[in-house]
Amino acid sequence: MVGETTTPILHVSQLAAALGLPVAPSSEPTRVAWETLPLLRSWLDRIRPLDLECLTAPTQSRGRSLRNLTVNVFHPFELLPAAWTTHDFPWDPDRDDEREEALRTAPEVVAFAEQRLGTWTDFVLGLGDGDPVISSPRGELPFSALLESQREHVLFHHAQLVEFLACWAPSGPGIS
Repeated sequence: MVGETTTPILHVSQLAAALGLPVAPSSEPTRVAWETLPLLRSWLDRIRPLDLECLTAPTQSRGRSLRNLTVNVFHPFELLPAAWTTHDFPWDPDRDDEREEALRTAPEVVAFAEQRLGTWTDFVLGLGDGDPVISSPRGELPFSALLESQREHVLFHHAQLVEFLACWAPSGPGIS
C-alpha cells in the first residue's frame, strides 16, 4: 500500500514503480526461460519416486502438500506460452486446490508436471525475440519480468520441496 493505493505485486519492478524508484531492466526473456528448464526438471525428478502419501503430507511451510506445490509451480508454466501471444496471464492460485484434487494418484501428479514441462520446453525452443507487456491479476509487466517472478517462485518452492524430502525420507517412507 502506497498512500491510499493498494498495488498487487508480482515482480520487484512493480514495487519499484509504485514507490517511484528507478526500475531495473529485466533480463532477456529467452535466457530466463532457459533458466527455468533445469529447475522444473529437478522438481520432476524429485517427485517421480514419491508415493501419494508423501505427495499429500503437509509440509512445514503453511502445511501445503507437495501435490499442491507441484500444481502451484507447474500451472503457471502452462499459462505462459499463451500469455506470450494473448498478453494475458490469468493465473489464479486460489484455484490450485481444485486442480490438485483432480490428481488422485502419484502417477497423475507426475504426469501433470511432465505434460506442462513438455509444453513449456517446446515453447522455449521456439521462443522468438521481443518482450511483450503482459496483463496479470497483479498488474501489467513485461514478459521477462513475469518469467523472472516465476523462476523465483519455482526456486522458493523447490527449497521447500528439498527440505521436506530431507525430513520425510531418511528411512525411506514415502518413496515407492
